[in-house]
Amino acid sequence: MDYLDWFVPTGLRDEPRMRTRHRGITKALLTISLVVTLMLLAIGLLRGRLSLAEYVLFAACITTPVFGALLIRSTASISLGLVATNLGGILIVTLWAFLSGGILSIALPAFLANIALLGTFGNVTLLLAMGAALAAALLFLYLATVLNWVPATIVAASDLPGLMLTSMLGSTAIVVLAGYFLARDRALVKARLQEARRAAEQSSRAKAAFLRSMSQEFRAPLDAILSLAEGLRSGTEPSADAARQQALQDIVTSGQYLGDLLGQVLEMSRVEADDLTVRIEAVPVAEVVRPCLAIVGPVARRQRVEMRDECTDHAERRVWADRVLLRQVLLNLLSNAVKFNRADGKVTMSCELPAGGYLRLVVADDGPGIPKARQRELFEPFSRLGLEQGSVHGAGLGLAMSKRMVEKMRGRIGFDSVEGLGSSFWIELPLAERAGS
Repeated sequence: MDYLDWFVPTGLRDEPRMRTRHRGITKALLTISLVVTLMLLAIGLLRGRLSLAEYVLFAACITTPVFGALLIRSTASISLGLVATNLGGILIVTLWAFLSGGILSIALPAFLANIALLGTFGNVTLLLAMGAALAAALLFLYLATVLNWVPATIVAASDLPGLMLTSMLGSTAIVVLAGYFLARDRALVKARLQEARRAAEQSSRAKAAFLRSMSQEFRAPLDAILSLAEGLRSGTEPSADAARQQALQDIVTSGQYLGDLLGQVLEMSRVEADDLTVRIEAVPVAEVVRPCLAIVGPVARRQRVEMRDECTDHAERRVWADRVLLRQVLLNLLSNAVKFNRADGKVTMSCELPAGGYLRLVVADDGPGIPKARQRELFEPFSRLGLEQGSVHGAGLGLAMSKRMVEKMRGRIGFDSVEGLGSSFWIELPLAERAGS
């Protein structure tokens, strides 16, 4: 471990991105201390001897960045260390300028180091606060100068040219070197992030290929089991044992559920791997809504759920969408509304025209609703909102896939739900025509 790693907080040394970031900040801070030390040596050679106040100020300038690096190491907070260093630097340079000429002081170029540090703040609020502190310091020096508050300068007039040159060169070195280290380490962080992204994309593609392969491996024996079970069930005499008939029905039902589950996982893998082909066209609303209602209708009747179509006023409108994906999304929303509804409940499909050139398709139910504490999980993959042990089957992928499909079509999806009163899911898609046409 080199000396820079020592300044990296212990818990972050195994994280390449954070380790690089902390090393870069540390190098920038220690560079400031090193350059100020060289400035002290140069001024000492030029003048031969400095006053006690100047030695104290130089010592403060040298130790403040080191203190900032140590603070970062102990707290693991880069922002805290940079704020402490920047405020300390502003106070020291302001005092130095106050003692050596006010707003006309040769110490003013030292503010360049503080300006360089401003560029390291990733937080806009901190950047503005530190900028305001620097501006306040300059305003104070200006007022102190014009109002004659400034004491007699501690710098002799004959020393001014050499000290100004040293101050300018040192401040420029601080800005250039600190900026160099920060820029180089930011480039390393960026390269590591790009490498991690490429690895994640490659992993996602490999996962999708694996799932496609495994899906085929599962489907062949699954189809055979379903075929045999269906044949046995259809060939069984009415007088056959009822338990056997029920067992065959359970095999068929479970096999169909497993097949649907495999299909959902495969579809989700395609979406996650960005392997989903999208063909955007002007789709008439009626050509998608009516077939979806017809498909879900028999299931709703078996569960004693009333289906209502209230899209007739906007049925002939056209939206920009992928016909197949839009049908999948609506089927999923309608199926969920029926599946999670109560007996004798109702599901309403309606269309609205919100502002902004969109058409909103709404699927509303009067079921149990979604608990507020679980609503944030709604569009997360494999989330079943506490129904894992219930009688309603599903992998918890439908809404996650629907969200991604709607976003692929440049649309929006959302919901409103009140526990005990029901839920309303909606998607918004761009109109392919003006609302008044």
